[in-house]
Amino acid sequence: MKKFAVLATLLLSCGWLHAQVTIERVPLGSGTPGMAANGGAENAVQWDLDIYHAPQYMPGYPTAASIFPRAVPVLCVKQAASLHCKGYQWLADMGRTEYLMIRPVLVKEFPSQ
Repeated sequence: MKKFAVLATLLLSCGWLHAQVTIERVPLGSGTPGMAANGGAENAVQWDLDIYHAPQYMPGYPTAASIFPRAVPVLCVKQAASLHCKGYQWLADMGRTEYLMIRPVLVKEFPSQ
């Protein structure tokens, strides 16, 4: 898995995967607060070569946080010229932060649940 993450990071940093990125809405996680019940996805904005930002909900700590960003790895599949990423739930071990970013990790298909 580590080799795959390194390869994905390399491909992203080379600009090969510079594409539209969306992430699924998840209650108490990725997506605009209050919208997760509607399903769907949010568009992510590229902040760096392989780091993106999308709306999220961090229960208990919406803004009282350190100012440095943290990146959460999320599984993504390539669909035409875009990446579609699985959502995530905010967990305490992610820490408090003002900006929670996503780092796409490419997979051929999402694991079955």
